[in-house]
Formats: sequence, structure tokens, C-alpha cells
Amino acid sequence: MTRFPLGTRPTTLSVTLLLAALLTLGAAAIHFAVTPPHLREYLPFGAFFIVVACAQVMLAVELLVRPSRRLALGMAIGSAGLVGLWFVSRTVGLPIGPQPWTPEETGLTDVVCNLLEIISTLLFVILAIHPPCRRPHRLWRIALTSLPTTLLVSGMTAVAVAAELSPMPEAVNFAPSRPGATVSVADLTGPPAGAEHVDRFTLVARPSQIDGQTEWTLNGSVPGPELRVTQGDRVQVTLQNELPESTTLHWHGLRIPNAEDGVAGLTQDAVPPGQSYTYDFVATDAGTYWYHSHQQTERQLTKGLFGALVVEPAGGRVAEDVDDVVLLHGEPGHVRINGEHQTLHLAAQPGQTVRLRLIDAVAPSMDGGPETPVLIGAPARVVALDGHDLNAPPSLGPTRLPLGMGQRADVVFTMPSAGSVELRLAELRGQTTAVQNTIATLFPGDQQPSAFVSLGDGAAPDLPDLNAAPLFDATQYGRSTSDPLASGPFDVERQIVLGERGGIRDGATQLVHTIDGQASPNVPPLEVSEGQRVHLHIVNDTDEFHPMHLHGHVFHLLATDGQPISGSPVLLDSVLVGPRQTVDVAFVADNPGIWMFHCHVLLHAGMGMMMTINYSGVYSPYEMGTRSRNIPE
Repeated sequence: MTRFPLGTRPTTLSVTLLLAALLTLGAAAIHFAVTPPHLREYLPFGAFFIVVACAQVMLAVELLVRPSRRLALGMAIGSAGLVGLWFVSRTVGLPIGPQPWTPEETGLTDVVCNLLEIISTLLFVILAIHPPCRRPHRLWRIALTSLPTTLLVSGMTAVAVAAELSPMPEAVNFAPSRPGATVSVADLTGPPAGAEHVDRFTLVARPSQIDGQTEWTLNGSVPGPELRVTQGDRVQVTLQNELPESTTLHWHGLRIPNAEDGVAGLTQDAVPPGQSYTYDFVATDAGTYWYHSHQQTERQLTKGLFGALVVEPAGGRVAEDVDDVVLLHGEPGHVRINGEHQTLHLAAQPGQTVRLRLIDAVAPSMDGGPETPVLIGAPARVVALDGHDLNAPPSLGPTRLPLGMGQRADVVFTMPSAGSVELRLAELRGQTTAVQNTIATLFPGDQQPSAFVSLGDGAAPDLPDLNAAPLFDATQYGRSTSDPLASGPFDVERQIVLGERGGIRDGATQLVHTIDGQASPNVPPLEVSEGQRVHLHIVNDTDEFHPMHLHGHVFHLLATDGQPISGSPVLLDSVLVGPRQTVDVAFVADNPGIWMFHCHVLLHAGMGMMMTINYSGVYSPYEMGTRSRNIPE
């Protein structure tokens, strides 16, 4: 066996030897860190990681003490094999394990580990081909040369190990059973069926091919089917899950019994593949709503699991001649409307009145900025927000209407005697950013404009500068009238501070998003009793937008930045809190249960900006975490 000359230190290749051993020890440390969860998940996997980690430690020491070409070549082959095995496990899956042939998710820890092993493989090959030559000792030079890389590798290893040692919790119950808690959320169902009309729907969640892409669909389409019911109807929706993972449906904005809310790990267990679940509730509130998955929401909603839900008034359809849903979805800068990538054309005749039910399901970028549609070609009234009517809304010219993700607005107008009407998207801040302009200049072919809506068959309206249009202000719109929650006294008052900080959470480095300095599941719940009047003072300490959504209840908007509302009462289930803004809202605790309160920017909620409103005497039998695989965000 040919050994590297002992008692020598080449200026470059000895550094290579040292770094190859250091990278191998870093990978071993990570493998030791991931062993416990793998032992719990599948014993052979855990045993495999123990063997690999021990072998890496012994071989790294052997490489430093008695280096040889054969050893370097063997370690190169071994490291390359580990990288290849990881790649197979993340693409097609392994033939053994708890879920054979199911690709595993990629996390920070395994990415860092494989990066270390890929680099070490290259160094092993170099050592096998070019063994060190004889040179005098220069330990100070070796130490100085290798110090930056040593610090980098040590830092990467520390981050990966820390991420593995702070994984997603195995089991969390936001309202466990305890003395005095005698009512389970599973029992908080609606009244038994009576004489009311029953609307029955079946929604099949399955992967489907749309425009050459595999998307997750409900009944084969994205968005899912529009569900229209009448106020007072009993709604029964059966979810059939043909996806490769569990899912649920949440009825966004509807005040329904807690057991029907559809939050995995809080109000139900997620529906496993191959099984079904029926939601049963009475549609008590007329208005514009929507539904979406509340299991791994950040991923499943953006893959296509959402749709519109319209509750028409008990007396029949609304007075307008045309009543259409306009569901915005996709990504900022490339918004689709009702599945269309370009123009959605809606039929409307001159003189007809039109109601457009706008729903923002666009998953925003990190800043959480809202979409800002503008109606062009006819004056319009904003008659409802989040499904609740505004009092005496006046007509407006072209106006930017900010909608945070999850928010809705009903816009009513009359078609002109000649020409068409369009709904287009503008920028919230009145102009495109320098980054957007740079991207448009460098990659003009990659710019895909957002879709827009066209109504009528006449000539297109003149397009004004949309970004210069005035911004809609709900706090000063419409006519003031009495609001029972406009002032105190309140039984419960709490300040909610929205913040962020760098850190490691759920096994990954994140810009952790916090409520009162804590990230879910460590945010203390808001404890209330049925019948109490609750006041929240929300303080946004970030430079981002946060549409804060409360399940099962309706907010009364009281003030923004300390200025009381002066127009129509505004009732919302999702209140948009702008950067460095304060917002005051109130609600009546009139729907017992354990309810989510979270930012509806999916990235922010997934990074921790979520808490619960807990009614006294109520507990949840469900848990979130890796054990139950209930992961609502």
C-alpha cells in the first residue's frame, strides 16, 4: 500500500488532507444528530446512520494518522455512494422504510450534510490522484490557510446539528383536556338536520394535469368548483382524498361550529389518502367566502386546493343582473383569475348592473403585500368587504382596492352604454420597485403579465396610470351608523405585537415570525368566555403586511394608527395590518371552541405567526406535530 510520506507537510495538499477529514467529521456529527428521530421512525434507518457516523469518525482519524491513496479512494467512493443514496431517497424514494417508494422531504440538515460530503468526495479524489510531496513542516502556514474554511465548515455543521436538534414538535395540543374543560371541540357541531334545504357537494382532491403541469385539484380543476348556496341552507360537503398525503378543507370567513372548521390538529385529524370526510354546517351569513386546505397550507393551497363559496341572501339572488366571482390566485406579478393566465372575459350587456365578488387567494412574497385591483370604464361601489355589507357606499372612479390574502370585496357597477369595462391589477405603492425594473430589463422574455378581467363586447376603456389611482380607505368610506362594538366597555383587552427575528425553527433556519415575541406553538392563547366583548390592539413591528385572520368570528374595525373609523362600520374576518401600523379591532366571543388566529401570508404563518383563541371549558382531543402528521400551516 502506498502511503503519503509521513513527517511532511505540503503547503496545499496537506490543507486538502486536513479539510477532507474535517468535512467527514462534520458529516458524521450531522449523522449522529439525525439518528434518534430515524430510530423512532424506522429502526433499520437509525442503525444505518449509527454505522455511517461511526465509520466516518474512524476513517477521518485514519486519514489524518495513516493517509494512503487506497484509503482516500475508498472514502471518495463511500461519500459518493451516500450522496447518491440521498438523491434517490429524495426523488423516487427507497424500496424499504415506513413509506416505500415515497420521496422524502428535503430539509436544511440533509442539504448541509450532502454539501459537506460532495466537497469531501472531490478532495478525496484529489488526494488519491495527487499524493502529497515532501516539504518541510510549516504548521503555521497550514493553520492559517485552512482557518477560514475550517470556520465555515464548523459553522455549517453547527447550524445543521442545531436545526436537527430543534425539529418540528412531535406532538402539540393547543387546548389539552384539564380540570374544568368538559367540552370537546369534536362535539361542537351544529344543530341536527331539520326542515332546511340541504345542499350536497362532493369534492375529490387528486393530482391532475393542467396545461402540461401536475397540480393538485378539486374535481379536476384549479380553482376548485364554485359552491353556491342560499343563506339558511344546510351545506354538506364530502371531501374524498385521492392525494398522496392527508388534507382538509377550511371554510374561510364562515361562522360555523368549531368541529366543522377544518384545521388539522385543532378541530379534526387530517383526512388520510384514500379516505373521505363530510363537513356539515348551516350557512348563516350571506356573502362572499372561499374554502381551502388547512393541512400544510403553505404548500397545499398553492398547489391548487381552494375554491369560491358564495352564500346568496335568503330572499334569493342579489339584485344585480350579473353576479360573478373573480378569484385571484397564483403569484405576485403573475396572477391568474379563475384559472385563466391572460384575459377572463365575462358577458355583460350595456345598462346591466354587475356584481364582481373579488377574492384574493394569491400567495404573496415575503413582504406580504396585497393585490390591488382597479376597475376601469365605469364608476363602482364597494358594497361589501369579507362578505359583510357596507352602509351607503358611494360611487368611485378608478381606485386601487388593496386586498390582503384571504380578503374579499364585492364591487357593483352599471355597464356603460358603449364600451367595455376592465378589472386590472396595479401596484400598491404606486410604482414598480428598482428590482422589478432591473429584472424586466435583464429578462424581458420571462415577464408574464398578470391576467385581467374584461366585461362586455365594446371598445376597451382608456387605461389611465393605474399606479397613480387613489387608494381605497375603508375607514372613511360610506356613511357612519351605529356599531355595538364601536366603543367599550370590553371584558377582555389584549395587545398583539407582530414581530420577526432570525432563528432556527422546525429544523430549519428561518426569519421566525412572532406574536408577542413567541412563535407558534409557544404563543400563549387568548383565553375568553362565551359572551365576552374582546378588544385587540394589533401592533405591527415589521416592515411587512400581515392580513390577520380569525376563524369563526367577525372583527369590527375600530381604528387604524389611533384614528377611529369615520365611515360605514367595517366587519372583517381578515384585517390587513400594514408595515409599522397599529389596528384596533373588537369581536364578540359568541362561537365556543378553539379557534385559529394567524397571519394569512402563508410564509409568515408557516414561520410561526399563529396563535389560538381558547374558550374556557373547551378542549381539543387533536394534536399537531410529526406523531399525528397534522400540520395545519
